[in-house]
Amino acid sequence: MNKPMSEKEKLVTMLTDIYDQLEELESVLEATFSDLRTNLNKNELDKITVPKQRLTVIENELFSVDGNPILSNGIVDPNRCQASRSLKLEMGF
Repeated sequence: MNKPMSEKEKLVTMLTDIYDQLEELESVLEATFSDLRTNLNKNELDKITVPKQRLTVIENELFSVDGNPILSNGIVDPNRCQASRSLKLEMGF
């Protein structure tokens, strides 16, 4: 009778060890994936920011050539821009 009990105890001990290892692995994976997710988000934001800045510079150059005033903060006055765009569209038709 002692032998089956000790086998059961060995099995329970092994399963407990496996469970503990799985919990430890889960926490390590969670931390790793969290870091990877943060890095991926930062890289994607960097990839988007550079073209956005280039487009802003091109738009500002385009609007300054087009005769629309650029405000002191580097942004085109939307009210003037809307009016001249609508006029151009009306003249085109």
